[in-house]
Amino acid sequence: MKLKMICLAAVAAGAITPVAALAQNTVTIYGRMDTSFENSKTGSVSQTLITGNASRLGFKGTEDLGGGLKALFGLEMGISSDTGASSTPMYRNSFVGIGGDFGVVNIGRIDSAAPSRTPIYAILSRNVEYVIHDAGATAIGTSIFNARTRVSNAIGYASPVMGNFVFRAGHYLNGEGLAENPAGPIRFEGDYKQTDVSLSYGEGGGPLGLGIGYGTDSKRGGALLNDFRNKWMLVGSYDFGEVRAWAVYNRDNFAGGPLSRSKVDAQMIGASWDLTPTSKVMGNYIRKDVQSDPAGKLKRFQAGYSYKMSNRTSLYAFYDRTDPNNRVANDVIRAYGVGIQHNF
Repeated sequence: MKLKMICLAAVAAGAITPVAALAQNTVTIYGRMDTSFENSKTGSVSQTLITGNASRLGFKGTEDLGGGLKALFGLEMGISSDTGASSTPMYRNSFVGIGGDFGVVNIGRIDSAAPSRTPIYAILSRNVEYVIHDAGATAIGTSIFNARTRVSNAIGYASPVMGNFVFRAGHYLNGEGLAENPAGPIRFEGDYKQTDVSLSYGEGGGPLGLGIGYGTDSKRGGALLNDFRNKWMLVGSYDFGEVRAWAVYNRDNFAGGPLSRSKVDAQMIGASWDLTPTSKVMGNYIRKDVQSDPAGKLKRFQAGYSYKMSNRTSLYAFYDRTDPNNRVANDVIRAYGVGIQHNF
């Protein structure tokens, strides 16, 4: 009897083992703490402050479903490292998804940390080096180029690397989080839709990177005066070794009026130089049409220095000068600072 029970237990264990093997889970806890001490001056008004720069705490994981499929999830909280407060909204992303030989599909609140990423921001980040970080005083990704990321009520797709190309697409219902109003025009979540697509070259390797992206908005009742309609972005980069250079051209189309622009162009050139294996300098110069002023131009120059103390910790310094409209007096914003970033 005892021998029979041992044999039954062995058979049961053998039957359970394949199921357990299919349910392999991996969960990663990660984050970034990035805090700077800086001075900002607008016109003649100056302030000194300590500020957090897109610090975060996240969880991400996969589960092997068998047959080449895997389940994906992510939950990332934004943190103001200078005060300890959470961001608004609290979570930078919150998604579930499926991955396989076809690529990945995510649904929920999606940003550049999700496996599918967001199409236009993905090609920008693939080719451009931000001055230290795309946050705080040096942020340009969404504020200058409208390369929207961190979109809610979203579904995103990214293909596998095919001949060094990756295709991405995203569709968002009420993607900007607009309040729904029974009186309209935004009565329901689906009354405001956004769609982005991009094609990226160089994600499989090599010194050359290229990207093209298109995004559009669709609102029930049509676009209102000065509403965003659609955009095109072209971006390219080349890695020469110690020096890397890039360029961006972006056009946003609006429902312009007699005193505003219908077409807003933005251009950027930039480069980075590895001074040593642990230190580098980088810089960007940007020109952009002012949508609310047909004759106005935004001009921006930014430069930074980064020193890696380890693979996870860096010290940095930056300078940023922004003239929001060259036709307006005393509106130039100058910011400089030093900080420390730790990734875990």
